[in-house]
Amino acid sequence: MMAMKTISDVFEEFLGEQKSRLSRTSFLKYQDTIALFEGYLESYWPIHNGKEYSRITGQGGTFCGTFGPEEIPGGYGEFLGYYMGHKVMGGEETMKAAGTVTTTLAKWLAEKGYVKNTEDAQKRAKRATKDLPAAQDLLDLLEEFVAINAPDAYTNEIEDHFWIRKIEPGKLRLEPLTTLDKMVGPVPAPEAITQVCREMWDIGGIVAKTRRGWRFLEVWSVTP
Repeated sequence: MMAMKTISDVFEEFLGEQKSRLSRTSFLKYQDTIALFEGYLESYWPIHNGKEYSRITGQGGTFCGTFGPEEIPGGYGEFLGYYMGHKVMGGEETMKAAGTVTTTLAKWLAEKGYVKNTEDAQKRAKRATKDLPAAQDLLDLLEEFVAINAPDAYTNEIEDHFWIRKIEPGKLRLEPLTTLDKMVGPVPAPEAITQVCREMWDIGGIVAKTRRGWRFLEVWSVTP
């Protein structure tokens, strides 16, 4: 059943109020972030199963046009983690804006009475304000390093997502997410990179086994 006030209605109201208080440049960041968040919700349908998706979309419905604002905080974790880290090609400003805008949105939802308690969502969004730009910085550093230092010869490679399990000056120990390997490393990296890394961040890419040990072959994402 369609909510009396849908997520789409609430997003429109939120942006309308922000437009009156923000500069044009800041408002455009809000507008872009909400568009990204809405795109995530429509693609992933957080906390709802495939049957609901099929039933609602089969009748021409959408996630944001069907469900109410109480559903919004349920999407924060994946949006500010996996989605922004893996699906959004944006720079540091885009990543920082995602945390800032969703923090403001969570506070606003509680103030308006649309969601009873948004404290957890606010905390998650505030962390993202720092973590997402830092992860983008790390990705930029890794891409630059790998472009110059990727090995030409190797005997084995693993393409996966790797949790950073241990950080030492100049080297990382990684745990593949889906393969049977329990640990990969040490994988050399400049201290400028290891100083930015955080344990349990996710690096998406390929590592290769060379005669001198494991090396990064390709990196395409970093998720806090």
